[in-house]
Amino acid sequence: MWKARILGTMLGVVLRVWRMTLRFEVRGAEHLEAGTVVPLAVWHGRIQGSLYAVTGRPVAAMFSNSPDGELAARALAVFGIGSVRGSTGKGGGRALVTMIRRVREDGLRYPALTVDGPKGPARRSKPGIVQLARKLRAPVVPLSFSASSVWVLRSWDRTVLARPFSRVVAEFGEPVAMDPDEPMEVSLARVDDALDALTEKLDREVHGGPIW
Repeated sequence: MWKARILGTMLGVVLRVWRMTLRFEVRGAEHLEAGTVVPLAVWHGRIQGSLYAVTGRPVAAMFSNSPDGELAARALAVFGIGSVRGSTGKGGGRALVTMIRRVREDGLRYPALTVDGPKGPARRSKPGIVQLARKLRAPVVPLSFSASSVWVLRSWDRTVLARPFSRVVAEFGEPVAMDPDEPMEVSLARVDDALDALTEKLDREVHGGPIW
């Protein structure tokens, strides 16, 4: 695990330097005022620009207990972003309880989840985001980004990375209200649809067409 910690910190430094090469714009910040607490939903493959959009805000993200989760947590710590450990597959219930406690006791304003992580399937939200939003009685705000020039990794989530010196736009989308009486699959589909629509809109505008 110590290797993951060192590599994660190094990755965070690289990402900070990378950010300095980009022509970066954030939109939709007004949607962060949708409530006193705003859960954020991000596709696993669109983390980079989303990370830059939340830098400097009171955010904590959920990561798995695996070495990959440790690496990611250490990388985001370089940006001042906190972490809660656990995932849908293992430790997820405890992690959600911890996240809720941090909101209620520590003043965490923006709990964030990569909703299709940690291992997919890609672009299919797991129940955690809906459970979190319902417990907090808060709407979900989708967050995504696109870039004029990108690399797409050959990973399960097809991670998108903005090439240095490209134009990047990250956007907080319209809040998605969570009805506690709605079937879980319907709520999840609405989160998926909101994230897909936001991502596709940004790709058309910034990249000139779909990336995925």
